[in-house]
Amino acid sequence: MPGGREKTRQRRVALLIESTRAYARELILGIARFNQERTHWRVEFTPRGIDDSPPTWLKAWKGDGILARIDTSRMARALTEKKVPVVDLRRAVHREGLPQVGPDDAAVSEMVFEHFQQRGFRRFGFVSLPPGTHKAMDRRAEHFRELVEALGCAHHQLNVKAVTTGDRWEKMCRQIERWIKRIDRPCAIMTCNDDLGLQVLDACRRLGIRVPDEIAVAGVGNDVCLCDLALPGLTSVDLNPQRIGYEAAALLDRMMHGKTITDREALIAPARIVARQSTDVVAAEDPHVAEALVFIRDQACRGIQVADVLRQVHLSRAALEPRFKQAIGRTVHQEIQRIRLARVQELLTATDMPIKQIARLAGFRYPEYMMRIFRQATGQTLKQYRKGLKT
Repeated sequence: MPGGREKTRQRRVALLIESTRAYARELILGIARFNQERTHWRVEFTPRGIDDSPPTWLKAWKGDGILARIDTSRMARALTEKKVPVVDLRRAVHREGLPQVGPDDAAVSEMVFEHFQQRGFRRFGFVSLPPGTHKAMDRRAEHFRELVEALGCAHHQLNVKAVTTGDRWEKMCRQIERWIKRIDRPCAIMTCNDDLGLQVLDACRRLGIRVPDEIAVAGVGNDVCLCDLALPGLTSVDLNPQRIGYEAAALLDRMMHGKTITDREALIAPARIVARQSTDVVAAEDPHVAEALVFIRDQACRGIQVADVLRQVHLSRAALEPRFKQAIGRTVHQEIQRIRLARVQELLTATDMPIKQIARLAGFRYPEYMMRIFRQATGQTLKQYRKGLKT
């Protein structure tokens, strides 16, 4: 238009993401937030399941980009044949040149492992899908095993065989039951997703095994419906799906603007572990260490010092410290600080509280000291950490 500004063409983006699971719906919310804040795509979406075939309308569709959860080679081929930018948010299928965005699976396993360690466990298990079913699940299993072996602890793994006919739940639970019977207890079990976490809890209940006293269980995905449906409630990792959706949308936007993409896999750190009853236990075999861990967990954010822990367990520092470090790999002081810093991260994530208030609620007398050790532990300032959560 003479004398005026050329109107920007509205881009058409297709979302091929299932709407049947909480994780996928959170991805969509992240995509929606990017679209509202940064651009105004014409988004085309129809409800679908993860196993659905490529939609019939795709062949004739004329658009600019696609965000998809690709579960099969057939779907990957159908999307790449469109010759438009595509970003995959599932990472179940590898296809050359197809960018992928998803959780940092090594960080997920490390988060669960540390959660178990804090509770004093020395025996660990992992329940997963058959190898090759989903590379993200394979990564979680592999990294968890590496962490356990590095600590010199016992590790057990079950790859649940796929069941396609009959009572799938019953047959899978029987596999898990047979495996659990062979495991020495107490044992902490990580499952590759919340679905299997629910089944492990069911298998324990049928065997009369007390959870979390004999076996603690943590899943991945933090599907609130599943986690609260479980008895007891299932501890799980919040994978930060809205952030994943947001970053996938940002990546697609850059691709549609002709930007060169060098990193074909973007991994997003998990937000946090959501502790529920399935891991609410201290499993240290040394009763003095177990008592110290419970006391620290309950009182760390009330400003306690190492001396307070020693008075609680009626031991000298020279007597407690070696036993404590052997059990969990940290000193008493380090454990107190770890609990406090976890509280700081929780408050930074969930609130807009000022730094002084966060310091007080996390048990730090001086905000400056809290800021210094937070940076030492995370490599970020409090401001950088909070800003990262918002972006």
